[in-house]
Parts: sequence; C-alpha cells; structure tokens
Amino acid sequence: MIQTRFDEQLAPLMYPTADLFLLGIVVGFSLVAGLFFLRFWKSTRDPLFLAFMLFFVVQGFNYTALLVVDHPNEGNLLHTVVRLVAVVGLLGAILWKNVFER
Repeated sequence: MIQTRFDEQLAPLMYPTADLFLLGIVVGFSLVAGLFFLRFWKSTRDPLFLAFMLFFVVQGFNYTALLVVDHPNEGNLLHTVVRLVAVVGLLGAILWKNVFER
C-alpha cells in the first residue's frame, strides 16, 4: 500500500512545557489586547473597536482551549471553525466601517 503524507503522524512535541508556556503567553497577550480595545470602545463607542475586542477575546479563549487538548499541534475542526468565524466577523466589521458607513 502506498502511504501518502496525510497518513503520516505529526512529529511529537519536542518541548511540551515550553510550547504550553508560549501558548499561555499568547493567551495572555490576546486577552490584554482585548482589554485595550474594550477601553477604546468605552471612550469612543466605535463598533470597530468592539469587533476587535471580541476577536481577541475569542482568540484568547480558543488558545486556552488548545492548552487542555492532548496534542495541540494537530488540527482540530472545532478550533479551526472558531478561528474562521472570528476572522470573518472581524473582516465583516472592517468592511461595514469602511463601505457602509460612508
């Protein structure tokens, strides 16, 4: 039987503690960025800042969910769909701000 590259296993994590630590840093910075955009939204009431805040908070919680997965380097459909919805929502808010509010 011919084995394709899709049948192969991913390489195991070389330094799982360091990878989880760095993923935790990404979570922390995502949530801090969300807090900054919440502050900007409170002062301006611009919906674009609210969209950025929601994007960073969703990404932070998505990365937090990756921390409890056994193999965070493997693809997971649920995490990918959550990222896709967050990015599409942010792009929709940017288009709304630049196209429809003129």
